[in-house]
Amino acid sequence: MKHNTKHNTKGSAKGSAKGSAKENAVNVLRSVLFVTLGSTSFVLNAEPVVATDIESSGPVVSAEIQSAQKAANGSESVAHQNMHQDMHQENAQTKLKALLNNMQQFRAAFSQTVVDAQQNVVHEAEGVLTMTRPNKLRWETTFPDETLLIADGEAVWNVDTFVEQVTILSQDNAIKDNPIMLLTSNDEDTWSMFSISQLDDALASMSNNTTAANLKSFQITPKSQDGQILTLTMTFNSSDALAALTMLDAQQQLSTLIFSDIETKFPLAADTFEVDVPESFIIDDQR
Repeated sequence: MKHNTKHNTKGSAKGSAKGSAKENAVNVLRSVLFVTLGSTSFVLNAEPVVATDIESSGPVVSAEIQSAQKAANGSESVAHQNMHQDMHQENAQTKLKALLNNMQQFRAAFSQTVVDAQQNVVHEAEGVLTMTRPNKLRWETTFPDETLLIADGEAVWNVDTFVEQVTILSQDNAIKDNPIMLLTSNDEDTWSMFSISQLDDALASMSNNTTAANLKSFQITPKSQDGQILTLTMTFNSSDALAALTMLDAQQQLSTLIFSDIETKFPLAADTFEVDVPESFIIDDQR
């Protein structure tokens, strides 16, 4: 494959018309590659420390000692709450890992809707998502435009046939701090970058009328505050297959992907995660 370094000579109107779509497509990969924890208090009802007043007939409790005792009880309560939350997160992570480990392959049609903070629909798309573990993903849209995004384990390729251009990004940089990487990663260091909790109320907005009682949802939050994705929620159906992804980004845009025609075992073509770039295409290599 030759890297064509010629400048793009297509009309500026054509490029600008597709610019936002291309930018959205790359951001989708960064979003596709996005419970409040029960804070039960554990208060220890210890007997107060008692001081003896030699001028009185009985024991009295020192105000200073009472204050220290309350502080100690408060610290123990916070410690127990933190331990409870850690156990909750560890249990949720174990469950999510088990579900994803059973999903070594995934292919499904998707319907995507993006709404802004004012609940206005700003983007809709349809297509097919194919993933294999570890670290490979193929995202094809058929509506409103035909685009192709491929993550091959090392690089992300965004192929825009309309403007005849391919943008290449480092996969590590493209999905840095993005919880979507857990879909295809087995790396313990990667998993340690996120907090995971199981939601009490699973995603109910499923297009196939699946009841929430049959769903399992996990909310994933990056521990770092530097990423573009604030939370990612993965929802699994009664067959333990990935049924939906919901992502909230730093601009308070909420992206929901609903999956249908789900497959978790299928023959995979050898070139599924390869990109054949035509000679006429511009290559923008940003790795």
